Amino acid sequence: MQKETVLAKIRVHMNFTEKTIAWFEKIKRPDLWFAEDHGMAYLSEFGGRWNKILVATAEPEINKYFRELGVPEDKLPHVKVFESYSGSWVMEAAITMFASIGTAYTILKGISELPEIADGLTELKQRLKKEFTKKADDEAKKYIDSRIKELELPEPPKQLIDCDFTIDARPILSLTPALMKSHRVHLNVAISREAFTLENLGDELMQDIRIGIFKSSTERHQWSYADSFMGFIDLLSSKQTITKDIADFKDSRGHSLDLSDNIPLHIDCWVQDNHGIYLFMFYLEKE
Repeated sequence: MQKETVLAKIRVHMNFTEKTIAWFEKIKRPDLWFAEDHGMAYLSEFGGRWNKILVATAEPEINKYFRELGVPEDKLPHVKVFESYSGSWVMEAAITMFASIGTAYTILKGISELPEIADGLTELKQRLKKEFTKKADDEAKKYIDSRIKELELPEPPKQLIDCDFTIDARPILSLTPALMKSHRVHLNVAISREAFTLENLGDELMQDIRIGIFKSSTERHQWSYADSFMGFIDLLSSKQTITKDIADFKDSRGHSLDLSDNIPLHIDCWVQDNHGIYLFMFYLEKE
């Protein structure tokens, strides 16, 4: 797996403007699905589109900035959206470099002082906010204008979308000349004969989580993921809890896990993400 280092984090909050929300409330049409929940239904439905607009807007400007600093073309950073969710419509993204922490430090330290790079990156915020807001607004207008003609609605406000755009460049300041290896475990795992629960107690997003459940009437001392009943979770946000039915876990032959045996069971849970493998052991008493 290619090593990747986060240089900065991006967060975007999207909302319809107050005038647009007032327009939604004024027309009050039951067939206007896109106006539901102050327009959140529309923003959520087209979440993938906003992600693409964010990457297409931010990555060229960020690449230009690092190219002018002297970063080699094959090490120019990329923008990756990790998660989108409603509140307003929120997108969490990161500016990443395909290099180890030590290599990223060496490249950036060789062209400028890290605080200066971080300050310059943060200063891109206003320009990116303006460009992203315009593109997102144009996209919303294109859709809503088509609905206005079809449903003979009154004209909406001139600007539909408003955004808050932040760049947190503190990860650049934390780069070190050599990779410092550490692991933190912030997980809560629970299991019964019917369900499995995984909770992310930490502050960081977890991705690509593989879960393996081993069932035995005796204690196990060796584990191979391929021998387990397997499950997968794409993303687990900070403080989020996900519950999966026991039957959702399947072995390599497609057989579902069954813990309904009325006997005591030793259950081992293998949880693996990009940072490590964690093993949790349980004993289920006879019911």
